Amino acid sequence: MNRTYTIALLALTAILPAAAIAQDAGFDLSGAYSSASGYSRSSGAQAVPAPVPVPVPVNEAAAPQRAAPKEWTIMVYIDGKNSLEQFAYTNVHQMEQVGSNANVNVVVEVGRMNGQYGDYTGDGNWTGCRRYLIKKAANPTDGISSPVLQTIQSCDMGDYHHAIDFGKWAMQHFPAQHYMYVLWNHGGGWVPNTPGYTNVKAIGYDDQTKHVMSTPQMGAIMRALGHIDVYGSDACLMQMAEVAYELKDNVDYVVGSEKTEPGNGWDYAALLRRFYASGMSAQDLANAVTDTYTPQYSSGATFSTIRTAALPDFVQKLNSFVGAAEAANDGQTAAAARDSSQNFEDQGSFTDYKDLYDFLSLMASTSKSADVKAKARDLMSYINGTLVIDNKVSSDYSRAHGISIEIPDQPLDSSYTAMLFAGTRWPEFIQFMQN
Repeated sequence: MNRTYTIALLALTAILPAAAIAQDAGFDLSGAYSSASGYSRSSGAQAVPAPVPVPVPVNEAAAPQRAAPKEWTIMVYIDGKNSLEQFAYTNVHQMEQVGSNANVNVVVEVGRMNGQYGDYTGDGNWTGCRRYLIKKAANPTDGISSPVLQTIQSCDMGDYHHAIDFGKWAMQHFPAQHYMYVLWNHGGGWVPNTPGYTNVKAIGYDDQTKHVMSTPQMGAIMRALGHIDVYGSDACLMQMAEVAYELKDNVDYVVGSEKTEPGNGWDYAALLRRFYASGMSAQDLANAVTDTYTPQYSSGATFSTIRTAALPDFVQKLNSFVGAAEAANDGQTAAAARDSSQNFEDQGSFTDYKDLYDFLSLMASTSKSADVKAKARDLMSYINGTLVIDNKVSSDYSRAHGISIEIPDQPLDSSYTAMLFAGTRWPEFIQFMQN
């Protein structure tokens, strides 16, 4: 959400207590990441890796029995073990306005900090992780009224094994014909590191363990779970070609934001109502998230649905465009388009995230090569409507078309090679632009 960016507000607690943040006003803290990423991590020291925790039931009577299969199970992995902890309650309360129904299980894991800076003290100030089947509440209040089905006192939400454990637990106890999996947390696209954290990052910051999940580990989660109809990042900056391509073999639709998300993130009550009233296909669910996210915010909002079945042809067309640009020796034209295309942060590493369609549009309008123009327009046409099947943006981001990509003016970090997308011609094109 602004999910990496609410930290900046917390630094102002002497003036504006965290509880007083105007969540419903769509407070957008985009641009605060550079300072926020050093929050409680200025030393850059790496934490000792924590062991993968073993789930411990609240008590045997509370542990759920295997439910009868439903049409859908929506799994939301809410990593609140960081400055977003209080927003976990905002979103769970939205879910409890609607609840699960006869066709859909809404299953969540909520993790909470243990005294780290920005700790939220509501709901008894419990710590660790709890798992719930979300039920409709008459009056959602400070606490979560849905029943606790399992508690894990020592949990590392930055460990992708734990994210797999939650998914397998939910699928075992709440089987369904179709599944959605949501990672809820701070996000930073694929960018390689955050001071004080232990590995290449993407999503899932745990401020206790200093662990975070990488883009390849996101792919590992989906592979371990088998098949996920819809994957969603309720986190900043995650709707990237690099991320979607990592998930393509095990996910049908990917939803997320090219830009930063405000602290409130998704509108879970609105999306559940929209989905329950739909035909309840995977595309219906994906588009329900996209269509209910952007209307919350008057500015600074982007959200889209990517169809992963279109990614192989997308890469073929992307490679063809790269070949045409290199053959035309269009490196300077590409560098100028890179510098002018729509980005999603004003400073720091995330200025390298560019809207791919906008970049191609600039190439199509400035290149002197007929082949480059044709290949750019062909890829633009493919992005709009075939790859990105739903895209909703606020008026100030009208140049955003639903998928961003890394286009740095410096050499790529070596960790880029760990991603599947490194097997495309895009890394060589980045180098070509810089020569």
